[in-house]
Amino acid sequence: MPKVTDEAVIIGMGETRVGKLPGMNSMQIQAQAVLNALDSCGLSIKDVDGLVNLDPYTIPNSMFSTTVGEYLGLKPSFISTVDVGGTVTGMTMLQQAAWAITSGYCRTAVCVFGENALTARPPGAHGFLLKNQMGGEEWEEPYGLQGMVAPYALVAQRYLHDYGVTEADLGAVAISHRRHALLNDNAMMKKPMTLDDHRASKMICSPLRLLDCSLVADGGGAVVLTSAANARRLGAKMTRLRSIAMRMTHNSVAVMPDIEDFGMAAAGREAFEAAAIGPEDIDVAELHDAFTISVLVTLDALGFCKPGGAGELFRSGAVSLGGKWPVNTHGGLLSQAHIGGMLHIVEAVRQLRGEAGARQVENARYALVSGNGGVFSVCGVMILERA
Repeated sequence: MPKVTDEAVIIGMGETRVGKLPGMNSMQIQAQAVLNALDSCGLSIKDVDGLVNLDPYTIPNSMFSTTVGEYLGLKPSFISTVDVGGTVTGMTMLQQAAWAITSGYCRTAVCVFGENALTARPPGAHGFLLKNQMGGEEWEEPYGLQGMVAPYALVAQRYLHDYGVTEADLGAVAISHRRHALLNDNAMMKKPMTLDDHRASKMICSPLRLLDCSLVADGGGAVVLTSAANARRLGAKMTRLRSIAMRMTHNSVAVMPDIEDFGMAAAGREAFEAAAIGPEDIDVAELHDAFTISVLVTLDALGFCKPGGAGELFRSGAVSLGGKWPVNTHGGLLSQAHIGGMLHIVEAVRQLRGEAGARQVENARYALVSGNGGVFSVCGVMILERA
């Protein structure tokens, strides 16, 4: 597995407020995230000659990178809109930006995602309003398999059956993430959670309850990349891209493989091999958590525990702040906000820069970011290092 080049580094990150941002559309939210990221490294919009983004899911927009670029007044030499699903899209943005910088197509690129998924929802509507097609509707919707909760519930049912774990394992994930969110000023959820709270929450699609599901929100996040030489010239804090790996196994839920055959394990092996480290070296992990089951499956697949053992990691405190591998230190999609996983990347960079405040992981050197698009359709793993 080839390494991501050391010639491109991350020098800035930023996010907007999350929750309800009335009056702001997705273009404005992404633009604000770009400006906030540039401000974190002392650059301005005139320094940007590359832009990579993901268009909104709630109101799909063709050529959204040019839409945002025009709004910001950019005339970049490299521009791209990417969508391979979930947090994997953010990794792919960084991968493309790094390649563009290394190849000389641009010097400083910004990767961004954001949308007004909450305030753009029709009055009285609940959940996430997904307006674009996923590709499996013809084969799945006639049988009642709609949206994203039911497919993840199928994964959760199989996981609980195969490994003999209980809904308490799912609750342990939600409780840990909520505890971290309480330390994040920019998190939607501000009320502590207990296992009784989790058990009392509404069943959405068995075994997933309301508190197993992530938060629909307005908001955006962005990161800034440039050449290592330019970063040194600027005196900027640098975060290295040590490795990025991904694996696709399916699109439709109808042909989804068994849990142990998801692409996460293969992507993890490749990412660790390329970075020349292992799970034991990771200081902080930001893992896809649209639903609590995602975190359990991912920790198993990446070798942090034996299959079925991720719940025990949460109960033991090993993956909470103060433990060996703090997971989703910002609260994640479950308790901060669901911003397409982009804030997982922002948080990883923030931790490696030592700028996470009350939730800072001491002496964090290696951060792992993982995600999946669809329902574990495309799995990705990225390892970052403090320069």
